[in-house]
Amino acid sequence: MNSFETWQVWLGCIQAGILMATFAGAFYIGLKANEINDRVRILQDYVAIAVIPDNSVIKLMNVGKVNLYLWSFDMVGNTHHFDRPRLIPAGTNDSAYYYIGTPDIKQVKNDQFDFKLYLTDQFNNKWITNAAGDVTKTKITQDGKEIDAYILKVWTYDTSKENWNF
Repeated sequence: MNSFETWQVWLGCIQAGILMATFAGAFYIGLKANEINDRVRILQDYVAIAVIPDNSVIKLMNVGKVNLYLWSFDMVGNTHHFDRPRLIPAGTNDSAYYYIGTPDIKQVKNDQFDFKLYLTDQFNNKWITNAAGDVTKTKITQDGKEIDAYILKVWTYDTSKENWNF
């Protein structure tokens, strides 16, 4: 083999190496782009409910990205199953709530209670939101008389996809 042929073989090997490196880099970038797209899709369809105490009721606010339907809630002394679900719309910021009653304060043990919300999303996936609350007894003056009053704190701590039935 003369020097020209040797030079051509070396250039061919270098070109093949560059092509292989380019292929490997493109393949890696494609895999990472796929991972990112999966994460974005999950974020677009996440389900989350905020529970907010408001006077003698609890507000349910959809802070996720999909419409939710409340089928039932279960708490101490206040359990309700709906024949038709109640819509809790997504993307309405601070303007759309669904209100549920508070637990029966007399049945709350150790000033703490748990409750569950049974939901479906607009894609017919079933979800359960687990929430909890604290009840603090205090005294207030009303019409010159001191009466018992209760301070209610509530929060959600878990929303998970679960297959529930009634």
